[in-house]
Amino acid sequence: MATYPYVIVNAFTRTAFGGNPAVIVALPPGFLSQSQTFSEETMIGISLTFAQPICVFLSLSQNDSTLLDVRFYTGPHAPLICGHGMFAAVKALCTNALPSLGQWGPEVKLSTKAGTIISAFSVAETVSDEEKYEIALPATPVVALLNAETARIASVVSEAAGRDIQVEYAAKGEGEMGNYLMIVVGPNENIGDMKLDTDVLRKTSYGINIITHITPEADQVFVSRMFAPAYGLPEDHVCGSAHTLLVPYWATRLGRRNREEMYVRQVSPRGGELWVAWDQDKDLVRLKGYAKPFGRGELTV
Repeated sequence: MATYPYVIVNAFTRTAFGGNPAVIVALPPGFLSQSQTFSEETMIGISLTFAQPICVFLSLSQNDSTLLDVRFYTGPHAPLICGHGMFAAVKALCTNALPSLGQWGPEVKLSTKAGTIISAFSVAETVSDEEKYEIALPATPVVALLNAETARIASVVSEAAGRDIQVEYAAKGEGEMGNYLMIVVGPNENIGDMKLDTDVLRKTSYGINIITHITPEADQVFVSRMFAPAYGLPEDHVCGSAHTLLVPYWATRLGRRNREEMYVRQVSPRGGELWVAWDQDKDLVRLKGYAKPFGRGELTV
């Protein structure tokens, strides 16, 4: 048996009990490019044992010392990209919380299973000596649902809430994000207080269900929540990948300038805060925020 270090980091928060927790496990170089060395079955087992929203596995690339291979697991489910997991990993790397992975400067490059290279940065802004971090994810175009399908989705959301919910707009992601559904509800809805039967949301037929609306507060632009009961995740505390749909949509709808920063919140019970922008020149969504270390240890498998 071998021992591997890990840390737990809460993404998009400044508190120990807020944001979205992620377990980050450090593996030896090349482990994620040699499936016979560290199998998918092992990673699934570790993820199930931790029972956290995401388990992130990191290993130095065999071919490029400036690159880290990354894999994500939520139990048996392996999303290609997990925004909050990636964000938490960058916090761990930039603060040298996993020394076996080496020393990292203000930029970290991560290579996903699909071969996508994601860049992440520490930035100079600080609050109470806490440094902000930024990741850039590919923006996700959305396709508006037809009226009849939007009405069906509104019926499912209303059933889940136990009352009529005003749905203004519904759209799905394109390409590999086709299982993402974005539901825009009326501004008079308070989704932070909304009690939902998440099992009912399975009826939408989408794996990821994002509910959002604009807010009247001057210091924030929109709020959102994300539910994925089909993946064994009734609600994700703060979902980075959901913002790859949300940010371009709201930036376009509200006429925001290229790379204009917006302060937004995910209003799950744990809650989280993000500073977001749509980089239209590179078609990237930039997510900025804080991360709070929570725990560390070693696992033996």
